[in-house]
Amino acid sequence: MKTVKPWYVAQMSIGVVQWVAIALLLAPLIIERTGSGALMGSVMSLIGIFGISAPLIGWLADKYAIHRQLQKVALFSHLLSLILLYFATTQSYMYLLVGLSIGIGTVSQLVLNPTFVLNALPAKLHSRGLSRLFQFQFLGIVIAGSLLGLVSLFNWTSEQQLQLLMALVSISIVTVFIAPPPKISQSKELEQAADETNKEETLTPKNKAAFCAFLVTIFLSMFTSTNLMETGPLIIKQVFSVNLGHSAFGLAISAILTIILLEPAGRWADKSGPYVVWITGLSCYAITAIGLWLAVGTQVPSALPVLLIVLLMQAISWFDMVIPAIAEQLSPYSPALTQGILLFAMSFGFGSGALIAGELIDSDGFVAIVEFCAMSMLITLAIAALTLGLKRRSH
Repeated sequence: MKTVKPWYVAQMSIGVVQWVAIALLLAPLIIERTGSGALMGSVMSLIGIFGISAPLIGWLADKYAIHRQLQKVALFSHLLSLILLYFATTQSYMYLLVGLSIGIGTVSQLVLNPTFVLNALPAKLHSRGLSRLFQFQFLGIVIAGSLLGLVSLFNWTSEQQLQLLMALVSISIVTVFIAPPPKISQSKELEQAADETNKEETLTPKNKAAFCAFLVTIFLSMFTSTNLMETGPLIIKQVFSVNLGHSAFGLAISAILTIILLEPAGRWADKSGPYVVWITGLSCYAITAIGLWLAVGTQVPSALPVLLIVLLMQAISWFDMVIPAIAEQLSPYSPALTQGILLFAMSFGFGSGALIAGELIDSDGFVAIVEFCAMSMLITLAIAALTLGLKRRSH
């Protein structure tokens, strides 16, 4: 059975909008047009905090059997965000609407697209299907990052670059209309609900303290992944004078590496367990944040900050791959509730980190974000060690 379907192209819009458009166009344009770091932080915060609506989106899709319709709404929301950004000038509300549209588009797809994959494939092919789906996300980063880097060499304006991204998102929309994902069968949902009920009845006592400590590490780690990935190109431009076009190529190269490395990382997690991959990812977060902090004020080659951001993207992909499994192992709650709590911690951390960073930009400049990320990662690693200690004590 094939694990790649044409509608997987829908996932590309997340790479185009959530990763490339935010990092290379949204954040720089807010600073350029309004000069407000606080507004940038508020917009990023809105994008992240919208993640708490994920359970509601899933409930609506299941209750009214509108999975495919909501997927189309999500794609059009991504397209709308680029259109709004194209016409925005200095009005704060326009950028907040951009953030809201991105949040709707990304969160809805992160809920729905994996659901389509899991519904269409037998259990033994679930992991393979999901890895293929997320490879399309990084393919979107490769294409969008490469094209923006190329057109920046020809001095295309921000408006022209936005039109290019609109065209890429439109490809996802057209593909989904031509080859939509399969309908979610009601019998499949009932079967999965029964499985979850059986799991709840057989849950063994787990260490709530370890689960809480784990959630704190997720919350704090989002400070670094949010500020150094979503706004990283802007930060290294302001702090290290790295051209945004170079950052675009860096994102594209990093996404290619991610596509290649996701499968061996998955096999490593299967062999050694998710905790090893998780700690490795957090360590790479720390290397990036502390490396940038140590490089501030020095004459480092411009390639070094870009390489550190490339390392961070790899770490994020490994991190995101294993934390659902770790949450399932540590949580004393039912599977669906566990993943909802995990997503809440991620979303709240994303939003809080972006909001704090926006205030830091206005008060102390972009260097303050690098210092903030470095300090938060030291605390995160300490709590991660505590999590492992509490886990061992519970067994």
